[in-house]
Amino acid sequence: MPSEKNLRTPRKKKRKWILWTFIALVIAVAAGIYGFLRPYPAGSKADQASISTENVKVYAEDGLFAFETVRTPIANLILYPGGLVEPESYAVLARGLAERKVNTYILKMPLNLAVLDSDGAERVLPKLDKYARQVRTIVGGHSLGGTMGAEFAKKHPDAVQGLILLASYANSDISNSNIPVLSIYGSKDGVLNLERYMKNKKYLPEILTEHVIQGANHAQFGDYGNQKKDYAASISDDHQIRETVDVIVSWLTSLPSQ
Repeated sequence: MPSEKNLRTPRKKKRKWILWTFIALVIAVAAGIYGFLRPYPAGSKADQASISTENVKVYAEDGLFAFETVRTPIANLILYPGGLVEPESYAVLARGLAERKVNTYILKMPLNLAVLDSDGAERVLPKLDKYARQVRTIVGGHSLGGTMGAEFAKKHPDAVQGLILLASYANSDISNSNIPVLSIYGSKDGVLNLERYMKNKKYLPEILTEHVIQGANHAQFGDYGNQKKDYAASISDDHQIRETVDVIVSWLTSLPSQ
């Protein structure tokens, strides 16, 4: 008869094999999750744009990055980042707006996914009380961030006086609101679902202004490099940001006084 020691040896080997198989599976799953959730990092232009100057004060606090003009602002913009994009990536756009007297507050999101904190704009609202409602509060965002900005506008209509969608669309109905909406996207955008965009326009109020930037793509609204499925832009990222800033400022100044 086999000894008790000999019987234990195969069992030990089996348990060890199961343990190592489990560890390998956990590592594989963790690697897959990390690969999926790994964000697009901010580039060097964003780093440079994040430095305070005599005209723009830049700081980070309470889950946001702030770009404030030293002059009297014409509006405050709360910006939701695109999915899996580091919020710092929008520093170039935020600085361009702040230099044109639009205070811009970029929200930090859990796992860089705005869908996990659609009410994130509430973190900024207390900072804006000092303007005593004399300055418009606009929410908006890029891609997934714009969709979440629209959700916030729907849930908090009294706190919002405008919505900006950058390569984005609303996923729920705000058509009965009086919120003016500005939508900007590029003619070379390979990420935006244009069919869904057109279909979901029914969710937006009639006070809608659309602008297509010729030659612009999806990723160049930020500074985070190429994005999967996007098309190559035929204009520079600087051009795309400049035109975006010009259109936003022009739209803001065209709105009737509150």
